[in-house]
Amino acid sequence: MNLIREWLGRLKNQQMPASSLAEQRRNEALELLGNAEDNGKWIEVSTHYNGFIREVAVRGLCNNPSPEALVALIQRLNDWVPQIRDLALEGLNHYMTPSQAQALLFALEPLIALAARRRADHGPTLMAARSVLQSPEIKTEVYANFLSQQGKAARYLFALLLEKDSAPETLLRDALAHRELTVRLAAVSACQDLPAAQASPLLLEALSRPGAKVRVCVLRALLPLVDDPKPLLRQALLDASTSIRSLARWAAVRHNVDASAILTEKLNLGFPPRKQDWLGIIGLATELKVPLDKRWLTEAMRSHYSSVRQAAIRLLGDNQLTELLRALDDPSDKVFYAAVAQLNKQPWKSVTPGSGDKLDRDWHELSTARRQAILQLRPGWQQVAYLLGRLSTETGAQAFWLRQVGMWCDRQYQIVDPVTSKAERETLAQKLRNLAAAGLIRSDSVARIAE
Repeated sequence: MNLIREWLGRLKNQQMPASSLAEQRRNEALELLGNAEDNGKWIEVSTHYNGFIREVAVRGLCNNPSPEALVALIQRLNDWVPQIRDLALEGLNHYMTPSQAQALLFALEPLIALAARRRADHGPTLMAARSVLQSPEIKTEVYANFLSQQGKAARYLFALLLEKDSAPETLLRDALAHRELTVRLAAVSACQDLPAAQASPLLLEALSRPGAKVRVCVLRALLPLVDDPKPLLRQALLDASTSIRSLARWAAVRHNVDASAILTEKLNLGFPPRKQDWLGIIGLATELKVPLDKRWLTEAMRSHYSSVRQAAIRLLGDNQLTELLRALDDPSDKVFYAAVAQLNKQPWKSVTPGSGDKLDRDWHELSTARRQAILQLRPGWQQVAYLLGRLSTETGAQAFWLRQVGMWCDRQYQIVDPVTSKAERETLAQKLRNLAAAGLIRSDSVARIAE
């Protein structure tokens, strides 16, 4: 601290032209730093716009080393004032030793970000930090930090550890199970540089873990390494992941594996006990366009798992309209919208009776989104025909149904409806115009669609 006091004294005695910008900045620095010296706010003032203040702050940070001070010094390594950069670099050298491993690990992210800064060449600094973190005496400390990191810091430490590891199996096993996705992907690539006898067990273990994006890469890396890929492909063809099955079907052709025969064999074993098995069977049947018999579809639609029910709905065809309409009562939104998507493929006249019964029965209990989704199974003009029908029959709730008709008109812009006849469209439009003329709904909304 004495050195800083001496520096402040020299700064105070320095002769400068009166009323110059430099003098103003110096005086501002003297006033602010007089307090900062007492209460130790060097980190806070190290980002001040006044270069005099930043310079003294960097000197203070150099005299008070800590992990937080290191982060501030790293920021000043890219300062726009060369003298401040040089001072920060001098202070940083104190941390380039294995005894300061904790501080370097604490400041890892700003240190990594330094590589993208361009006011100076930070390459030597980054190389020095990397060399320190690769020191054998702190490997255990760095390794433990790697296991808890994520993002850029995790990728950086993985590459750093791998570079110096002559027997990387343990590191790769931990990396393949790391919380950071990009580390797992990098570990798959690193496994491909190992001999097959070392890589195969690591990749097989990783294939059993969740995460389809990584597992696809694992399977792609594993297939060339195993002597007989057929057992692996048989398992992958019935995987719950769409992407895994897609890769397996592509590879099955090249290895003479009959996907249809594997599906038939699995179906002959009876209903599977696990959700993942259900998803694999239904998924493969969907992709191969193999219809499942009614027993299987009924059992799938009764599953406790919404993902199984959603997958099964995609296999329901034209002759299973009752099951599709029943799925509109499903508590899962994903199942509900899957059913709506399938019903949208059906002729509207076949869907209308069942969906109309649903609207008649549950309109007030349905959420707005579900109500509109079911209503939109009808052609545009048939939607308002339904609402006008409810308006005319439910005389005790006319205000409610007028709001529904008005909201339907507000949502429309240009109705594309090749189904409703011109005469019926005109009749419906006239009813809307009559309501607008009576002031019961907005005339501008009606004019947009009924003129």
